[in-house]
Amino acid sequence: MFISEFRSQVLKGVQTLKQFWSINQPLTFVGIFTFGLLLLMLPGLLIDERVITGAPAWLKPCKFAFSTSVYSFTLVWLLGLLKQHRQLATLAANATAFALVVQIVVIIIQVLRGTTSHFNFSTPQDEALWRFMEIALILLWVATLVTVILLLLEPLDKPVLALALRFSLFLTFIGMGLGFFMTLPTPEQHSALVAGQLVLHIGAHSVGVPDGGPSIPILYLNTQGGDLRLPHLVGIHAVQVLPLVSWLITFSLSHLGQRTQVALMWVASLSYAMLMFLFTWQALRAQPITSPDALTLAALAGLVAFTLIASLITLATDHYQSITTQDFSS
Repeated sequence: MFISEFRSQVLKGVQTLKQFWSINQPLTFVGIFTFGLLLLMLPGLLIDERVITGAPAWLKPCKFAFSTSVYSFTLVWLLGLLKQHRQLATLAANATAFALVVQIVVIIIQVLRGTTSHFNFSTPQDEALWRFMEIALILLWVATLVTVILLLLEPLDKPVLALALRFSLFLTFIGMGLGFFMTLPTPEQHSALVAGQLVLHIGAHSVGVPDGGPSIPILYLNTQGGDLRLPHLVGIHAVQVLPLVSWLITFSLSHLGQRTQVALMWVASLSYAMLMFLFTWQALRAQPITSPDALTLAALAGLVAFTLIASLITLATDHYQSITTQDFSS
């Protein structure tokens, strides 16, 4: 029984990959390629004792490989929904695939060299690799913007899913854009550059403290200062989270009217966006995610209150309308 079920799931997976391959070969290849890399690199977490910027050497490439694989497959699925402007959509997808491969390859090369990939100007080779990655990241950002515009222009027949896809990919675009904050020199780096001193790293994901300090286990988010990687990550993966929320709303609340489902999707989307901006605001104030001040906690309480009240009002309105309709019918 177990073997037949396993075989059935494998066949379904193969069929899905074949379908994805027919939609866009480069992105499907990137999804398979980076998942394979993840499996190859996982043992490195156990056998390689090196530490780079305060984290196990192979943790960063593993996280990027997993994230890239999930993002690639998600984008292929999304491209399957686009029926118009196919050539432009394919061009944006291929550019995305190229940029994602450049990113993961540079990260792995730098781990093999025993150094960090991002913001690294230590040697001409390090600078060249980082500059190449920067160009790829800009290409990825532009390709995402093109995909956002194409989604806005595409008539989609499922309003809840349509809202989730458009809003989430826009947040992904914003989340990627947060990465540009990290490329700016820190005050200390700026002072050194103005003084004509040699600066080995220009940019940082931490705010108010150097990269590589005390951090949360596994996530390795800085616990001494702000960390822009959290809102960056929340934004990038909005394109998985919000469509999943739309599926939950559609199937678990199928008894509600379509307008109510769309309204609830708006509440979820806005709440997710506000959470991303809350994390960004907290990080830019050099505040650790583990030590929120009273102002941050008040903002979080306001966000929770908005989500609960807006949801309750939406559900109450739907209930009132259903009662009114029944009374009118009788």
